[in-house]
Parts: sequence; structure tokens; C-alpha cells
Amino acid sequence: MKSSLLLSLSFFLSICNTANSQSKYDLYTNKIKQFSKPAKVLYNHINATGNGSIEFTNAKKQILRFRVMNQKLQVLHGGISFQLFYYNNDYLQRIETFDANGNLAGERESNNEAAIVFIIEKPDLYLKKKKLIDAAEGNIDLKDDTSEKIIQVQLYDQNNLPISAMQPTYLSSKTYWDYNVRMYWP
Repeated sequence: MKSSLLLSLSFFLSICNTANSQSKYDLYTNKIKQFSKPAKVLYNHINATGNGSIEFTNAKKQILRFRVMNQKLQVLHGGISFQLFYYNNDYLQRIETFDANGNLAGERESNNEAAIVFIIEKPDLYLKKKKLIDAAEGNIDLKDDTSEKIIQVQLYDQNNLPISAMQPTYLSSKTYWDYNVRMYWP
């Protein structure tokens, strides 16, 4: 009886903490108009002093994440504060980056890209490589397979206009896997 009561109390506090985290950060999630509501907390890595990161998800399989420092939105490298990930069948389709006001923002230090679209041109080949990477939980040193043209990327600026490239741009299966599991921060 006592352990049942403790479990119930623990479950209730967990729900309250999640709901509290969610409402506490609505001010920030509402800045990103492209992020569909309602949303729920996916991961909350914010410590007691208000430092860390938080991720929200929704029914459209989008994930919005940002960092806070002392309970305030943190502006990261290049003026970027938010990242919005779009998934389809657990495969990353697009990443968009936003400034603290919720406007698309490009990384000035690179190609000024505010959005990256991923196109898996050789899904069977990527799936083979993904299985190897998954089995090693990402801790694998794969040969760079960019030249195999498995995953193409298209870059867009803060006006959502394509950033022209002379040739299609490709990235490695391992780099795409890292993006897919959100290993990268600006």
C-alpha cells in the first residue's frame, strides 16, 4: 500500500514537472510560428539554476529545441537561438534555425544557411550504413562516403530562398546520422 502510494505520488509529481516545464517555456515556443501546437516536452535538461536545453515535440513530428542560461533564452553562435527539426518516418527531412525573435536566421560564419533540406538519394545504401552506426550507437569511425552521393543537402537563406551551388552538395551518412539524432548545436 505504501509503495503504491509513493509510486502514485512520484507519477503525479512527474506530470506536474512536465506540465510546469511546458508552460514555463510557452513564451519561447510561441515565437516559432512554424512549430505546430499543441506540443509536449520531449527532453528537459535544464538544471535547478535554469541552465541547459529543452526539446519539444508535436503531432507533426517536429522537434523544437533551444537553450537557456539563468532561465533566459540563450543566443548561440551566429545569433541563432532555436532549431526546428522536421521528421518523416523517423528520418530527418529539414532543419531550420531562428533568432531570438523567431525569425529565420542564417549562420553567418558558413553559407548563411537558415534551413537545410536532406534528400536521401540512395535509401537502401543509407539503411545499410545506418544499421552499422546504430549498432555502435554512433561511436563508429566510418570512411567518409560523401563521394557515394547517398544524401544530398539543399541550403536555404533567411528568406527561405535557395543558396545556389554550382553542383549538388552531399554529406556523409555519419554526418546525416548525427544531424538526425540532434548531435549538432550552432
